[in-house]
This record gives sequence, structure tokens and C-alpha cells, in this order.
Amino acid sequence: MKLLKKDLKHGKMVVKAESLDDLWLLGQTVRQGDAVVGRTTRKVKLGSSEEAVKKTYVLQLAVEGAEFKEQSVRISGKTAEPAEDVPKGSFHTLAVEQGDVITIIKAKWQKYELDRLNEATQQQLKILIVVFDRESCLLARLKSRGYDVVLELKGKVRKKDYSTASVTNFYKEIIASVKDYSERNKPDKIILASPAFWKEEFLNEIKNDAAAGLLKQKLVMATCSSVGENAIEEVLKRPEMETALESAAAAKELKLVEEVMTEIAKDGNAVYGAKEVENAVLAGAAEKLLITDTKVYNNPCSELLMKQAEDNGGKVLIINSENTAGQKLDALGGMAAMLRYKLY
Repeated sequence: MKLLKKDLKHGKMVVKAESLDDLWLLGQTVRQGDAVVGRTTRKVKLGSSEEAVKKTYVLQLAVEGAEFKEQSVRISGKTAEPAEDVPKGSFHTLAVEQGDVITIIKAKWQKYELDRLNEATQQQLKILIVVFDRESCLLARLKSRGYDVVLELKGKVRKKDYSTASVTNFYKEIIASVKDYSERNKPDKIILASPAFWKEEFLNEIKNDAAAGLLKQKLVMATCSSVGENAIEEVLKRPEMETALESAAAAKELKLVEEVMTEIAKDGNAVYGAKEVENAVLAGAAEKLLITDTKVYNNPCSELLMKQAEDNGGKVLIINSENTAGQKLDALGGMAAMLRYKLY
């Protein structure tokens, strides 16, 4: 994420989405009640002509919803100001893609929202893409714009020889390279893509490698029609990329929730439930406040609680209710807190 302008006095942040995880974050940041300014293209009819032409507009929307889907953030709402050929109050959807610049306007930016954007300007999820078949393999690192090929491998097999032994040796070479890369760079997720059935053969080889077995929790399966840089471009457009981004973020959230649950189980420095968490926050004892997004949005009481936690030096962490971490936290009442010290 690139922060182009910050004007908190007027509630404005101008940002440029440089990667897929930037888009995912924008989908979590923009919400109902905000305003967004961005460029969009619409088909309009000019004069009495029956033929529609494409025109580009800069529109400001009063946001009614935002969703990360199909490699873009789709922000829907009604136009807050009239534009040429676009009346005020008409419904429209902005599709924000990589490289696009938008202005987000909020009545008040919460500290946790600013923290998430600031973190996004400093780092992004680490994704390794591996495309392969029985003869070739490419390892590519996802970066803020596009990717870098970090390694190319060639298997030593005869064109008409489909013996398991030859393919297995090449799989071992791929696995060794992926393990080496993972140990040095610690990717959050590894996209494993191949034509046909090669992924299944690769996974069978991993099962026989105890050390490589640790990679399985990071793997996301995908399909490509060939092997080469075109295949990487193909994988970047597939829904599995969205799955990888969401699951990588979900893994971090799950770790936080499980830390809380461990403390609760041993009657340690954690509390859960609305009343207990509120008491901890008001006492200044909450070091981390975990709260599900369903508890946050359009809930003035939750907003006040989060603000109080931040005013007392605590960190607010919003957990997605749709993943495992959010479901576990919802089972605890939708909120919990890690404490600096026990209250009683």
C-alpha cells in the first residue's frame, strides 16, 4: 500500500493499492457510512445516438458496501456529488484494482484503522508461487506489483518416459528448493500450481519427506494450463490467490485467538465476554483487545470500547467473523482481552 496523502483534519486518506493484499485490506477498511472518491468507466449514450461509448469519470460515493472479489475491491453506493452524465444519488459500483488510487473519507478514523493502513505501507503478505510439471518448474515471489522469478528448474526426463522414478527425483529437487526458500524467506503461503495431475504426485512425495511435511500447512492448490511465466500470470488471476491471501491473514488471527484461549484455560491474563472485557478496558488492564468485525460495524458501544482501549495504550485487533478465529471468538461473546495484569 502506498499512502499518497493524509489529511485527518478532514478525514481523508489517499492511497494506492499496489498488491492483492492491499486490495483485501481496503475491502476490510472501507465500510458503510464512509465516502470514497475514485475513477470509473461507464457506458453512456451521447445525444440521439443509439451507440454507447465509454467515458471515464471521477465519482464520490456514499458507501453502502465493499467486497474483495475477483482481483478487485467492489465498492458500491450512491453518488454524493453530480458529475457529467451522472446525476447525484444514482447507484454505482467502483471496481478498485491493483495500481488504482482512491480517496477514503471517514467522519473519524479510528487508531486501529490507521494502524492497519500504516502496517500495510511497511509490509505485505509473503506469497511464493510454484508452477511445475514433470519437466519444468518456476518459483516466483509475489511483490507489490507483479512478481519476480527467483528460480527455474529443469527435470531430467525423457520425453516419452513416464516412469515414476524420473518424476519423483525431480519432485525431490523441487521440494528441496521450496524448503530452502521457505527457511530463508518465511512465506505466509505457497501457491502450488500445475497442469493435469502433477500436484497429487508432488503431494505424495511430500508425505514421504518428514521435513517437507511442515510445508503442507502453507500450501494452496491451484491449476494452470502450462508451465512458464504465462502460467504465473494465469495463477495470479485465479480465485486460489484470494484464498491464499485470506487464509494467510486468517492464520495470524487464529494464532492470536488461540493465545487468548490458552490464557483463559489456565485462568491466566485474559478475559472474555462483554462485561468482563469492558471492565478490563476501563481499568486500563487490556493490553490487546480482540473483537470480531460483526461486533464492530455499526455498533457505537464497540467503537467507544475500542477508543477507550487505545486511549489506555492498548492495541485493538479486529478478527474476521467468517474464519475459524472469528468463529471461536464469537463463541466467547465476540470479544476478549489479553491483560497486562490480572484484575482479581
